Amino acid sequence: MFVHTLPLEVREKISAGEVIESPVDCVKELVENALDANSSRVDVEILKGGKRYISVKDNGTGIHKEDMERVIQRWSTSKIKDVSDLMHIKSFGFRGEALHSIATVSRMIIKSRFFQDDTGVRMEVEGGKVLDKREIGMQTGTCVEVYDLFYNLPVRLKFLKKEDTERNRIIKLLKEYALSRWDVHFTLHSNGRKIFDLYPSEDRKERVQMLFRQKFEDRKITKESVTVSVYTSLQSLRGEIYIFVNSRPVQNRNLIEYIRKAVGYKKICVCYIDLPSYMVDVNVHPKKREVRIYKENLIKEMIREIFKKEVWYPFVLAQDTKTYNPTPEIIGIIDSTLILARIGDYIYFFDQHLLSESMTYENTRDASASCRASLKAGERISKEEALKLVQAWMNLENREVCPHGRPLYYKLYLGDIYKSLDRR
Repeated sequence: MFVHTLPLEVREKISAGEVIESPVDCVKELVENALDANSSRVDVEILKGGKRYISVKDNGTGIHKEDMERVIQRWSTSKIKDVSDLMHIKSFGFRGEALHSIATVSRMIIKSRFFQDDTGVRMEVEGGKVLDKREIGMQTGTCVEVYDLFYNLPVRLKFLKKEDTERNRIIKLLKEYALSRWDVHFTLHSNGRKIFDLYPSEDRKERVQMLFRQKFEDRKITKESVTVSVYTSLQSLRGEIYIFVNSRPVQNRNLIEYIRKAVGYKKICVCYIDLPSYMVDVNVHPKKREVRIYKENLIKEMIREIFKKEVWYPFVLAQDTKTYNPTPEIIGIIDSTLILARIGDYIYFFDQHLLSESMTYENTRDASASCRASLKAGERISKEEALKLVQAWMNLENREVCPHGRPLYYKLYLGDIYKSLDRR
């Protein structure tokens, strides 16, 4: 047995609150559990923006048979034991509320096989009550399936956003954890369609560049046991800032504004702050999205040093831009439907209708109207018009799927093509 109920004095110290308010909250808690189980692969699948179905499957250590029913009880966790552990939290989760909160507002199936066991356990839960539990054959790891979120809370169900909005929130969340854990293989499928498939990377920079499909400049500085690593895009698009504290994705308005003033509003910036666990308090927000950092002024000082012009723009930048051209090159148009383009080291196949529809949607926020008003498959366009579509795609808020969940592109890595042709 590894899961236990937290004692009262620990519960009183924990910043508790409403954990599950939307599908993205559910996915967040399940993905964090998967990562805390030392998984090297996490597969996420959703239907109807997560409102109908959510599945998070991992290849981690699994749940011990004796702990299966305990994991859905409130305040049950294997991650901390006493108050002193709250000052040295290294796991994503620690409150023992996640599975309990999800189980009480959904129909849930948990399948798990502990790494030292020969068989797994399947447990069916509805409204927080165990309906069925039996042994099954399965690989080591855990799969949690959540059906009909908030089926027993119709009022909360009404407050959920449209399917595409909920789906986009989940896509953004998975990107954050993919940036956080570059060594983990992440996949995401929505309504049966692949949104992304991110293989493990060699380092943070590779994952950052893989995710955003462009080159980044990186800088690092260390002072007083604190290391700040910053990755900033060379290409000016739409500004996005991501902050990670000890690999935990967090929101810190002060640091976000501080970085934004340094890099401007048209750069993508990913900032990793690594510091001793006793210097950060993650127990200040019910959803663990905000943290309190001790010596925050020191971190601001380090960021200021990193972004000094003489440090941030060395001659190597000019060399990088010569070897990498982020401007899309239109190769051709197939069947008046597919735009074939080269961007960097990848060949992209774009659906011209879906690109046009996504552009229109981001201006109107009306999926039906954007579909009717968009360029159609089979409609002839010039290479110049195709180039404008692809350039517009690079500035879209959601560059992965159309308003109806269909993928906007398929891409091939040129290196793989050369390798297949035995040209290295």
